[in-house]
Amino acid sequence: MSDYANLDLDIIKQQISELASIKEAKSFIMDEKVSFNPLQIRKNVSLTKEAMQLLKQDLNLSFDGIYNVDDLLLKADKGMALSGIEIRNVLVFHNHCNRIRKIFERFEEELSLKDFTDSLNIETHVFDKVEDCIDNNGEVKDDASERLAKINADLAKCEKDLYNRAYSFIDKHASSLQEPSFYLRNDRITFLIKNSDKNKYQGYVYGTSSSGLAFYVEPASFIEANNRKISLMQDREDEIEKILRELSYLIASIAEEYLHNFTSLMQLCVIFAKANYGMKHAGILAELSDGPYFCFKDLCHPLIPEDKVVSNTYRLFEPYKGIVISGSNTGGKTVSLKSIGLSILMTYLGIPIIASEAEVPFYRNIFVDIDDNQSIADSLSTFSAHIKNINDILSKADEKGLILIDELISGTDPKEAQAISLAILDKIKQIGSQFIITTHFDDIKNYSYEDEQILLSSVGFDLKTLNPTYHYYEDSVGSSNALEIASRFFDDEAIIENARHYLEKNKSDIDEMMDRLANQLQENEDLKEELHKKEIELEETIEEYDLKIETFEKEKEELKIKYLKQLDEYIEEVKEKALEKLESIKETHKDNKVVEEITELASEVPAKEEKVEFKVGDNVRIKDNEQIGVITSINKDNASINIRGLTVRTRLSDLTLMPKVKKQETKVTSARYRRVPSEINLVGQRVEDGLVMMEEYLDKANAAKMSSVKVIHGIGTGILRKALRQRLAKLSYVKTYKDGDYYDGGSAVTIVEFK
Repeated sequence: MSDYANLDLDIIKQQISELASIKEAKSFIMDEKVSFNPLQIRKNVSLTKEAMQLLKQDLNLSFDGIYNVDDLLLKADKGMALSGIEIRNVLVFHNHCNRIRKIFERFEEELSLKDFTDSLNIETHVFDKVEDCIDNNGEVKDDASERLAKINADLAKCEKDLYNRAYSFIDKHASSLQEPSFYLRNDRITFLIKNSDKNKYQGYVYGTSSSGLAFYVEPASFIEANNRKISLMQDREDEIEKILRELSYLIASIAEEYLHNFTSLMQLCVIFAKANYGMKHAGILAELSDGPYFCFKDLCHPLIPEDKVVSNTYRLFEPYKGIVISGSNTGGKTVSLKSIGLSILMTYLGIPIIASEAEVPFYRNIFVDIDDNQSIADSLSTFSAHIKNINDILSKADEKGLILIDELISGTDPKEAQAISLAILDKIKQIGSQFIITTHFDDIKNYSYEDEQILLSSVGFDLKTLNPTYHYYEDSVGSSNALEIASRFFDDEAIIENARHYLEKNKSDIDEMMDRLANQLQENEDLKEELHKKEIELEETIEEYDLKIETFEKEKEELKIKYLKQLDEYIEEVKEKALEKLESIKETHKDNKVVEEITELASEVPAKEEKVEFKVGDNVRIKDNEQIGVITSINKDNASINIRGLTVRTRLSDLTLMPKVKKQETKVTSARYRRVPSEINLVGQRVEDGLVMMEEYLDKANAAKMSSVKVIHGIGTGILRKALRQRLAKLSYVKTYKDGDYYDGGSAVTIVEFK
């Protein structure tokens, strides 16, 4: 069991390791320790974020078939000869290194992941030689050297001569043979000759048949030819051994460099396993904050099935130092505690979490006390083990730490437990650590309610169905609802009624106040839930109308393109007929001045363009993968294409020009169903048109109370970008404008914030 196993981190690691193809990468994932070093954390998050971005671009990257060949490299480095299969395995590893490096060489932009591939040593001259000598089965090729080729040719000729002589011998001496065939004994041709004729052909005897009536005899006339064959076979083995030694020596010369290659590939495999986990679960990488607080919006515990999990928003913010979560049994207190702790640890390891947004600070350490810590081996009760663990936490924690405790004190007298719990809370506040604690105790709830540094929260319980809702609520207090839950199991209702009597009898004024507050908060939550349902219905209606508008726009554009094409074809047809008619008129009225003027005008009509001329700013489609992007630069027959922030190089011949159709504004009678998009694409627009389109768009976005928008203009010559920014500087409702970050498109995008 590794650190933080009680937060289910080991289970997450196991799921990620199953997405890794390299055996050593699987082990690395399971053994990886959580780092609290901000530099390492930033690196982990950045690398996984880059990998996810590349996977979204359909990056075809596989680590299947990559094995660690370090032992083979070390063997060669020590001067030992490798077998053909071992040399072939090193060649396969080299090919994987070369393949992965070439995949990343396609990207022009700076990627941290390229540090791993740029560090891969590729010694092509060595492995070209290996490939010339070793086939796919790890056998030395027949023409691996000139001498081997000659030996093989001589051996083939020798064997052919031997076989011809053998068939001739069988024909001539059939009466002496037990069987009309020849046999190989120690790679020498022999014949099964009857006992009566075994000395007739002299030579050597190599044993008897199973019946004892015949002998395997090598006739004297075959001895010299067989010796020649055996000699050639030995020469071939010697030459093969020599070739393998030479190849092993070549591999030894690059062994030290290639020993580092596997580490780089293994680390890449780990990063992409985490990225694939994020893609599989539609996860995100949390933003890292230098501030002291965290925020998880719509966070889900990753181990709860999608159809059952309830998403919640968890925050710790000014002026609070900690959270106390109350609520019913099995209501989600522990799940909330684990979700927060696990998500922070996953972020530190560069593992995506399931949330819509997240911000995580840098903690110096995270301390956890969850589940029953009773230790039979140490003769400790649940209470003793609990206290021992909390004492250990308090001795190590500081103001940069986060403490997670499920049920602050349990396993002893409730009054004493509450007193100890309050003293522990005082100590945690004195240390200065942030904390998240779950509890059933009323004294702790009251303490938290009155303390301005503690955010009192709860998990929901439906009193109508007597079931937990698993929803988390800030600024609220939850009841344990033990009586309600118990009523589902007791057959005798009088037991519950009697329990209620004792409970009411012992209630204090503050208990009653807390109950009233809890009931009021529950009513508010019910109203909020009803409002949320109506908001969803409204969103669905808006989406329905947006879809209809989008469909209408698409059909309109398709019709426009269709009719423009038909119009072009018609104009071309009419022009051709007119030119034919003009030629006829010219023949009959050569001296007519009007004809000369018509001819001059006709010569000014442009011919139909046959060849597509690409230019910077054109919208294009890459033929082989159907990706659509914008040309950012052209160099001879090659172009750089910006595809959603990533730059890919390709040949102009592999591109298809996308038609430019000027968008017409759709008039919608009700602004209620008109939503302003979060970005506008002006790539390829003329400066004058781009300025008009941007200003119209910004007017609408500002009127819609949007905080910021994205203006996409590409890089190109920079003229459009400069003109747009000059206009932005003059707009009164614009607060700031700046380049987009790497994943927004960098300098090809301007982020505009409104006042």
